[in-house]
Amino acid sequence: MAMFRRRKSSFTNTNLRRSLLSFHTQPKPQPTNSKIKELVLNGHFISALELYSNLFNHHGFKPDNFTFPYILKAASQLKDPTIGLLIHGHAIRTGFDSNLFVSNSLILFYGQFGNLEAIHYLFVKIPQRNIVTWTAVLSAYTQNKLFKQAIELFRTMLFAGTRPNSFTMATLIPIFGYGVGSTQIHGFSIKCGFESDIFVATALIDAYAKCGAFISAGRVFREMPEKNIVSWNTMISGCNQNGYTKDSLQLFMEMQKSNSIQPDSFSVVTVLCCCSSLASMRHGKEIHGYVYKATLEGSVLVGNGLIDMYGKCGALELAELVFSKMQERDVSSWTALINCYGLHGKGAKAISIFEKMKQNGDITPNSVTLIALLSACSHSFLIEDGFRYFKAMSCDYGIEPNMKHYVCMVDMLGRVGLLAEALQFINEMPIPADARVWEALLGAATIRGDTTTAEMAAKCLIELESEDPDLHVQLANTYADAGQWGNVAKIRERMQSRRFHKNPGLSSIQIVQ
Repeated sequence: MAMFRRRKSSFTNTNLRRSLLSFHTQPKPQPTNSKIKELVLNGHFISALELYSNLFNHHGFKPDNFTFPYILKAASQLKDPTIGLLIHGHAIRTGFDSNLFVSNSLILFYGQFGNLEAIHYLFVKIPQRNIVTWTAVLSAYTQNKLFKQAIELFRTMLFAGTRPNSFTMATLIPIFGYGVGSTQIHGFSIKCGFESDIFVATALIDAYAKCGAFISAGRVFREMPEKNIVSWNTMISGCNQNGYTKDSLQLFMEMQKSNSIQPDSFSVVTVLCCCSSLASMRHGKEIHGYVYKATLEGSVLVGNGLIDMYGKCGALELAELVFSKMQERDVSSWTALINCYGLHGKGAKAISIFEKMKQNGDITPNSVTLIALLSACSHSFLIEDGFRYFKAMSCDYGIEPNMKHYVCMVDMLGRVGLLAEALQFINEMPIPADARVWEALLGAATIRGDTTTAEMAAKCLIELESEDPDLHVQLANTYADAGQWGNVAKIRERMQSRRFHKNPGLSSIQIVQ
């Protein structure tokens, strides 16, 4: 694939497949596996596969149980399951498919591609499973969001007398970030003696944060006897996910004062998101200063985060300055800059940047780029341009519109008062409109005082999200604006019968002196 292509190599995935298919096992002395291992551990996956192909094609190399785990890891990084299938064939022909280490590696490989049938076949064939086997299958289930199957497998493992290790627990714990049970799995981890394990504790922080148990996440973090960069980043990200942006910034400052660990590019990008949420230019500039101090300015990820932060704080010139100084840019860099100008009603400038990006042959717009562009057209009332780019999505860029693109179009029509056209657009959508589409129409209809359209949009929203009290309040306000007090009373009665309470609004501003 393109991301793994090397300048001085004529190999592609197709070349590799052809070479691997010509496998033969001449009884010659087997060369050492150390070079293959070294290449894989250093991330040179194409080189490792080329060497593997060359050795067995021209030197009668016979891979063994030490070769297959590393070469399968290299194959998994190419995101091409065909190469792994061919290597699996080599393992079968050499008799190493029944080897425990090779079988475990194959399970891990197939897990990345969601091939559960192959995983089940390998799993039942293994007579003596070790903890790596169980953990590999658990990992496959969790990666593919088969949480019930993962929990059932974990129970089966315990009944079989296999004790989990810290990696098993760290693999299982993320499941509980999607629902109840975080405290139970935490208790089980303590019972197994993993309360001080850095991998388990980090997984618990992530699980608690994802289910909104911020205090529990903080307690686990504070009680960790040792923390690594992943632990810090998980806690900083968890604070941000739960709206505790100031806590994220505080943790970032604590991390800088730490003698052993310093923030990396992921830490920086996370707190830049916090600055964007707070519209805090002061904190953003302080973090930008740290970027230079830590020599992270060469990171594309950090550069994109700085563009986004400055744009959302209204500093468009600084956003463009960061963009211009970036030695390397990806599609997200261009998208971030387009979004900056679009948010501030400078749609023509956003379009100009998009057209400039198209002239750069190395960058192709993606779905997110088109969302930023359509949003820019919407904020600047550029209806014709918006529809032109919307129609070009599938024709010129091979991008099928998703719900976010449709929301942009409804918002665009609603902003200029074309409510009938917006409703027609919704009715002609090839997929059913979700709540975001109806919210866009409701907002526009409310602003325009179109009670009929607002009522219809609100009712559609309530059907989709019947337990949201804010929707009932908005519908009641729509009726009140139209003087329909009888309908207002009905909405209030319904809210009282369902014990709905209006969510209080919160806001904050930064005073710039």
